[in-house]
Amino acid sequence: MIGEDLRVEDVLRRCQMPPDEIRWVLTSDDPAVVHMILELHRERLEEELAERRKVLWELEAQLQAPSTT
Repeated sequence: MIGEDLRVEDVLRRCQMPPDEIRWVLTSDDPAVVHMILELHRERLEEELAERRKVLWELEAQLQAPSTT
């Protein structure tokens, strides 16, 4: 879980949430809005991770392929 010494804003920054979205989370009185923003950011992070994994697999395949020069 989140350590008690970390503020919500700090946690969101560490999760690379854009400043505007952090502000919306911190100022919204509507739990549904907060949930939507957090869910959208989770999805964004998952997409970025999937892309990075793909790139690393492709790089590894290139590095292990026999040289044609």
